[in-house]
Amino acid sequence: MPNLALKLALSSVALVAVNNAATAAPTAHKHARQAEKALAKKKLPGAVAAAEAAVVADPRNAEYRLLLGRVYLEAGRFRSAATSFADALSLGGTSGSAALSLALARIGLGDQAAARAVLDEHGGTIPAGDRGLALALAGDPSTGVTLLEAEVRGGGSDAKTRQNLALAYAL
Repeated sequence: MPNLALKLALSSVALVAVNNAATAAPTAHKHARQAEKALAKKKLPGAVAAAEAAVVADPRNAEYRLLLGRVYLEAGRFRSAATSFADALSLGGTSGSAALSLALARIGLGDQAAARAVLDEHGGTIPAGDRGLALALAGDPSTGVTLLEAEVRGGGSDAKTRQNLALAYAL
């Protein structure tokens, strides 16, 4: 009899977990859309609240962590942004955007060594035009300029890359 009670309890817990997971995804998506809209309108308190709600609703989603980091970064909350970007990477977010954003948040915190470590570790996923400027901002302008010059000379550059090169020269 105790085994039957235990099995019934476990099955009801499993049903609740499946039910919660099924309702969490649409709720998280709704909050993420609200955060994007608020961020676009520069309504940062609303964007923060909505992005945090998306992460609470679906905490294992790397994209929602990335969104939360972007919102925190825009709000000037560099430590929280760095944590969110690191979480996104640890959850399997392989986009260069997460790594670049983590490096920028660490630059904002004044931790250039940690920023350069992120740029070195994830350099292959970050576009050269962005990585070059980030390296310059992280205290290594000569490497950043070298990378950006190679990109511009190689013909694969756009206006943003050329602008980043000019900024790196200024540093």
